[in-house]
Amino acid sequence: MERKQFDIILINTLEEMGLRYNTALLDGLWLYMNFLQEENRKYNLTAIEGEEEIITKHFLDSLVFFTKYEPQPGSRILDMGTGAGFPGLVMKLYQPELGVLLVDSLQKRINFLNLLIERLGLKLVEALHGRAEDLGQQEEYREKFDYVVSRAVAPLNILSEYTLPFLRTGGKAVYFKGPDYQEELQEGEKAIEILGGRLKVIHKVKIPGLEVGRYLLEIEKVEETPARYPRKAGIPKKRPL
Repeated sequence: MERKQFDIILINTLEEMGLRYNTALLDGLWLYMNFLQEENRKYNLTAIEGEEEIITKHFLDSLVFFTKYEPQPGSRILDMGTGAGFPGLVMKLYQPELGVLLVDSLQKRINFLNLLIERLGLKLVEALHGRAEDLGQQEEYREKFDYVVSRAVAPLNILSEYTLPFLRTGGKAVYFKGPDYQEELQEGEKAIEILGGRLKVIHKVKIPGLEVGRYLLEIEKVEETPARYPRKAGIPKKRPL
């Protein structure tokens, strides 16, 4: 894909979504796409390889967050299970004044992200190798974030234990989900409550070029997470709340 075509697709779709854009965002996403394709051939970072698919299923799917939320400058955001940086690093490119922590349990993805962050020249963003269960018990990270975002990581009853311990009281967890979220929500309600959260709203969102339904589930942190959560590594998945 030529750069001109890339810019036209992005500009048209961002306008359709009601989102702003500037040269820095277009430049950053162009670099991101090309570096992702280059490194993906070596390290298998994502199954989505075509340019238009990357734009739709990675970039626009990440940026749909901003159709419903306007974080204050300086807000701290944690992206749990970020993979190749989605949605957290794309969100950082859109709103550079956010403080973003990208967490993943695979070192090869963190290595990729660190190289990409350096190439993009970004500040106030860190890629961290670790497991949610371990990091969630560390004072440095526990209940320190304004937003936690997560995309395609785990069902809600497990995902809530991975993520809610990181949120300050009053903070928001925003989970990117497909049309089968209702069953997950039924199974995850108890876990969300135990961990100090409350379902606030479900946003149905539209992403140009994506036919499947997309939803943002917002969980508000209404009280501190009990100290025993998250449980030890592997337990949330083996014995969901």
